Amino acid sequence: MSHPDEGSSAAPIPAWALQQATEELYDIEDAEVIAQRAREIAREGREREDERHDAYDDPDQGGEG
Repeated sequence: MSHPDEGSSAAPIPAWALQQATEELYDIEDAEVIAQRAREIAREGREREDERHDAYDDPDQGGEG
């Protein structure tokens, strides 16, 4: 299932994701390639954050349930 902003240049890309993408792709000058990687990084960060919150909500994992 794709994320709503996946591949969309309309959604703003967080500055931290752009910075990380620029550092990872230091030898790439194509701004679109860097922006695409930054969107992937931001999406991965959201997914990690969602998983972290899910762990707190799972009663089997000690969350509230």
